[in-house]
Amino acid sequence: MTPPATATTTLALAALVALAALAGPLVLALAVVLVSVLLASGWPALLNLPSPRGTTAVVALTGAAAAAAAAAVVAGGRGGPAPGLLGVLPPVAAVALLGAFAHQLARRDGRPRLVESLTGAVTGQALTVLAACWVGVPATYAGAPLVPVVLAAVAAATAVCATRWPLRAAGPAAVAAGALTGWLAASAAVAAGAGGIVSPTRWGVAGLVAGAGAGLAAAAWRAHAARLPTAGALPAAFTVAAVPVALAGGGAYLVGRLLLL
Repeated sequence: MTPPATATTTLALAALVALAALAGPLVLALAVVLVSVLLASGWPALLNLPSPRGTTAVVALTGAAAAAAAAAVVAGGRGGPAPGLLGVLPPVAAVALLGAFAHQLARRDGRPRLVESLTGAVTGQALTVLAACWVGVPATYAGAPLVPVVLAAVAAATAVCATRWPLRAAGPAAVAAGALTGWLAASAAVAAGAGGIVSPTRWGVAGLVAGAGAGLAAAAWRAHAARLPTAGALPAAFTVAAVPVALAGGGAYLVGRLLLL
């Protein structure tokens, strides 16, 4: 897949998660699981890790468990104060770490490149836990409209990163595009009546900050993925497309919890 095709896949995933956020926590959790599965499917191929099937399994299962735990917390907090995810996602990550060790113990290939395999699996698990944070965003003071606001910034930054510009130009441009798109999307959300108890000024600041963070994450991911020889081949290209969406989940949740109080 070419960089524009990968960016188009990222745009499709971002649109899917944004629409799912408006449909309820269960649908959003399923969309996040899909993102995690796509991320896991090509993660070993992208990093050229040994024991690829086991690594894919532990990363995908971590994403599914984290999304399910987040959905359970959100469902349990309906009608009350906005629930937090910090009480449930760290235990999921801890159990996932044990699962990564168990995968290494279960290997029957002599365990070559053990440290590389374990580190790669745990990194993929961390990305899927960040993706699960999307499930908690609608339960923050910002509500579900914050999801499409941040994902619009992700799409804009990813589109900039898909150009042939050198990283020294594409990086700052991606941050600027993300910040501007986030601010414009937040302003549009307020105009559509999504402000609620949050002031329009704070909504604009939240969109600006979250958009800039999304742009920075997209630029950093481009800098890393561009060096990997398998980034354009399937299924690794699906991983390249899914990572920006997953990375932005944690930032969106922090913005919803902290900047929009």
